[in-house]
Amino acid sequence: ASSSRTVWIAAQSNVAVKNIAEKFAKIGFYDFALLVSMEFHFDWHEHLYERLEPCLIRSDTFSEDIVGASRQLRGARVILCTLGMLSNDHIAPFLHVNPVDFLIFDEGSQIEVGNYLPVFDRFAQTLTKTVFIGDDKQYRMPSAIGDFISRKVYNGKLKTCHANSINLPCRFVNVERGQETRSGKSWTNPSEARAVVQIAGAYQAKGLDFRIITPYDAQRALIEHELQVANVCHEDKVFNVDSFQGNEAEHIIISVVRTDKLGFLANQRRTNVMLTRCKKTMVICSSKAFIWGPAASTLIGELATALGPQSWVHG
Repeated sequence: ASSSRTVWIAAQSNVAVKNIAEKFAKIGFYDFALLVSMEFHFDWHEHLYERLEPCLIRSDTFSEDIVGASRQLRGARVILCTLGMLSNDHIAPFLHVNPVDFLIFDEGSQIEVGNYLPVFDRFAQTLTKTVFIGDDKQYRMPSAIGDFISRKVYNGKLKTCHANSINLPCRFVNVERGQETRSGKSWTNPSEARAVVQIAGAYQAKGLDFRIITPYDAQRALIEHELQVANVCHEDKVFNVDSFQGNEAEHIIISVVRTDKLGFLANQRRTNVMLTRCKKTMVICSSKAFIWGPAASTLIGELATALGPQSWVHG
């Protein structure tokens, strides 16, 4: 792009857009504007994203006139937002300042073809160039996990390029007495939380890079509290699945939480995100009776079947 041209970059999720902004910041590039929904911003771990604040334009502060929009954009060479945001009527003043003529879609293969149509229709008069970025290879996960995900989610089209040859990179911890417990609109499983903290303590003692992810925010808060009580590092360690999308760690610990109903596990796309964050190993805390029973036909149940009984250890 020419130096005077503004590039719009879009991705399907808020997290994917935030990750692009983070990567810009890591290389010292701050000449961008990040359009983000107020609701998503409130879910951020605020201490991690303070450096992005000067580039952030939150939806509840969007200017309603062109002069105000121009002031907010600060002449940014790059504008980041979600695919959904591109269809939002409230960005009209920004479009007057910087029409969408050069548009890049990140992780384009994850977006359903039909979801592109409203965007192309809206910007038919201004759009001159579109770039789709994607990759049919994955470099993060060990082959045992990557090959399984390729078969079950991507019809065998995702190729693994990974040097890690660990024989059993994924293990299941059988938390037999764990029970799902309602917590407001969310769920917890105290027994699983204790098992997770025990594993996290062992990882910390070995100096390993690890993160903990769980589908439920109430369980995230419980694990964070239990880590503090056990004097195990808790800052920037525990995430719900949606907030960890696009991120990774060498070792991942997962707390499934549910023991009766499928809940989150019924959503294959989000379960796929949960199972694809590790670079070396993944430990999944759950109940064997649940995984091989009600959850047997889910992605996580099929992973347990594929890895076999030898992948289970007692919690």
